[in-house]
Amino acid sequence: MGDDSKLVIRIKLGDREYSMSVDRDNPTKEHNIRKAAKTVGDKYTKYMTTRQGLEPIDCYALLALEMSVKNIELQTKSEEEKILEKRLEELEQEIDAALAPAAR
Repeated sequence: MGDDSKLVIRIKLGDREYSMSVDRDNPTKEHNIRKAAKTVGDKYTKYMTTRQGLEPIDCYALLALEMSVKNIELQTKSEEEKILEKRLEELEQEIDAALAPAAR
């Protein structure tokens, strides 16, 4: 008897297929997994065709490194945005405080 809350999807990476379980009530997760698998597949093909002589494992290592760098860049950008957002809120409070006596 299977878990009806899970959906088993199949994705292809390189020459292999993999099964993954995702929550049925989270179609965004399934979409993201499929999109990520397509991105990995496309980049793998690019590496294999543009860098002759690389073994498949080398292509995946380069892919992992490239995607990890992008992930770190996004995390850093997100942290910078949070800092800017906090500073904007502080400035808004300062402006409100400065304008409050004038409104009275």
